[in-house]
Amino acid sequence: MARDFSLAWPCPHMTLEEVVALDSDRRSLYTRQPIGGLGTVRITANDDVVIPQGGLFSAAEVYGSQSGPFDVIELEDVLAVSTSILSKGTDTAQWDLSKTDYFKFPRGTRYSSSEVVKLLQRGLAETDPTKCLARPDGGSNGNSQILVGSSNGHLTFTNTTAVGPDAVVRIGGTAAGSLGFAEDQQQVAVGTMLFPPWGIYDRPIENKIDATSVSRYPKFSYPVKTNPVFKVTYSVPPNRCLRCRGSYIENDIRFDPTGQTIMIQDENLLYQAALKIILTDRGSNPYNPWYGTQLRSRIGSKVLAGVAAVISEDVRQALSRFQNLQEAQAKYQSISYKERLYAVLAVNVKTHSQDNTTFLVEVIVQNASGEAVNLTTIFTVPSVVALMGSNGLMLGTQAVGLGEDQLVVGGRSKMKVGQ
Repeated sequence: MARDFSLAWPCPHMTLEEVVALDSDRRSLYTRQPIGGLGTVRITANDDVVIPQGGLFSAAEVYGSQSGPFDVIELEDVLAVSTSILSKGTDTAQWDLSKTDYFKFPRGTRYSSSEVVKLLQRGLAETDPTKCLARPDGGSNGNSQILVGSSNGHLTFTNTTAVGPDAVVRIGGTAAGSLGFAEDQQQVAVGTMLFPPWGIYDRPIENKIDATSVSRYPKFSYPVKTNPVFKVTYSVPPNRCLRCRGSYIENDIRFDPTGQTIMIQDENLLYQAALKIILTDRGSNPYNPWYGTQLRSRIGSKVLAGVAAVISEDVRQALSRFQNLQEAQAKYQSISYKERLYAVLAVNVKTHSQDNTTFLVEVIVQNASGEAVNLTTIFTVPSVVALMGSNGLMLGTQAVGLGEDQLVVGGRSKMKVGQ
């Protein structure tokens, strides 16, 4: 029993992770092909981060200079944490109280890092004014925008409501130095813009891929300061797709979820083999110049009464050569009855009722197993290719009863052959 790779998949018209160099303006990423749709674009930097369309920003996080345990002494036991960019110096009286939380440690003693984190998480969110005696205005906290954590014993304070240049964290108060935030050490952190926002723009005339197509490309709103390796994934207009060359069909090997190649046999193998010889340009295979048809050469010819007869005869001759090939093959390897072409029962070619430059081609063959199977395909331009059939699959895998010993290959298939 023979097997073959399953081919002729519907092309997704996608370019995956194309390496694109940053242009001299440090903003433009000129992709090899034009962008088909904004929603399909994905930009990564250094195979590490995905850059959202709105840009990529860092959070504001201040990191203590020393690890716990911490000695908090009496009268130096108040910590102030602010998210206001207006906060200046260590004088908390100058800070924006609406964006500042205060905490007074219960007593002068030694605290581990985990104990400080727990105390601050609870105290900075305290809503009872009687428990927030450290506030200059006598009010409550309860609006904390700070995430308190510990990294290897060092305290960290992160602004959770903003990222980028608008995000600020400032540490102050009499207890700041005891916790690793002295005046001569880090007390303030401001978020940064790692990568600016980007959008899709049409290329300047001098950089267009061609004069007629829309040549859209990604472009950052501001110059990129670093030099990462950018990779862009994007959809491509079908007529510019390098995977299918505008045919809508990708003849490539694909794999299942387990990593195994997807194979076909029996009726599907017969169907694919018949399509291969019908869709191949005769003479394109230098080792077997007899293999194929001249269907593609019919495209562009005038619609004459003899065209239908020529198409029918071309298909019959190709299938006859394929049948002879199987007979020779059977002398050296096993060929199942289901995959073997037994007879060509009919090749019907007629003009489409709404377009006299389009022909409907129906090919009915009989395999050697006597099983009834319905397989369809569509022939179209600019290339004569097999598109998805009525069964929703590319090369046919649905068995239906059509009558005894019949296999339909290309039922109601459409092929553009005129003007």
